[in-house]
Amino acid sequence: MTSPVSTAQHGNLAPIFISHGSPMLVARQSTPAFDFFATELGTELDGARAILMVSAHWQTATPTISTAARPETIHDFYGFPKPLYDLRYDVAGDPELAADIANLIGAATDATRGLDHGAWMPMILARPAADIPVFQLSMLAQGTPADHYTLGQKLRNLRDRGVLVIGSGAMTHNLHLLDQHDGPHVVDWARDFSNWMIDHASARDIDSLLDYRARAPHAVRAHPEDDHLMPFFVALGAADANYDGHILHDSYEFGTLAMTALRFATPAGAES
Repeated sequence: MTSPVSTAQHGNLAPIFISHGSPMLVARQSTPAFDFFATELGTELDGARAILMVSAHWQTATPTISTAARPETIHDFYGFPKPLYDLRYDVAGDPELAADIANLIGAATDATRGLDHGAWMPMILARPAADIPVFQLSMLAQGTPADHYTLGQKLRNLRDRGVLVIGSGAMTHNLHLLDQHDGPHVVDWARDFSNWMIDHASARDIDSLLDYRARAPHAVRAHPEDDHLMPFFVALGAADANYDGHILHDSYEFGTLAMTALRFATPAGAES
């Protein structure tokens, strides 16, 4: 049983972490996660001038922000049905705003980088009208949780510019232990790890979260490589210090793949 979390104040552009799941999520239209992306996540994005997406699928030596005016849809996955490769998310970027943010945080820029599936896949479900500009910030290829948390802290004031920060990764990510039969069951270790992360995020126990690999139950099993959890730490760092943790979604696919989504909301009446 997870710790209680406060209800979020929607519309305050507080950062979000989402577990984007398999590229097949777009095609599998009968899952709780699909329903969340297609019917609920979109309203969490209302009021944003632009979305800065931090995806597990773009890593560079130094932080880099994409400044393409019309970012291409990158199909960075292999062995899936052809219709997935035909999908395009025809959304605008915002080169001027993206370059301004890059200058603000000391990041490089890349005018050719498109949107990888960690960015466009949730957005094509949540905002199919492509009515909010989207651009990406890369993760640090060799970065630790603390490095990504610090990177997120540099983004804390972006809401003043109308920019919503979304970290797109996975609460659990062990592709070798997926149950391809995908029944309704959940494997204990996946639930234990996810609940630990939710509990400590709710308690604002930043020190424990940054040391999750040593402290969380089944951490190495949940993340043999920890790249898909790093967007969580960017979103966490971008939150106000007194954030209220709010669970937006919490389901599982393939027995072990946690599709958890959290919002680190600014409490009502608190200053941004």
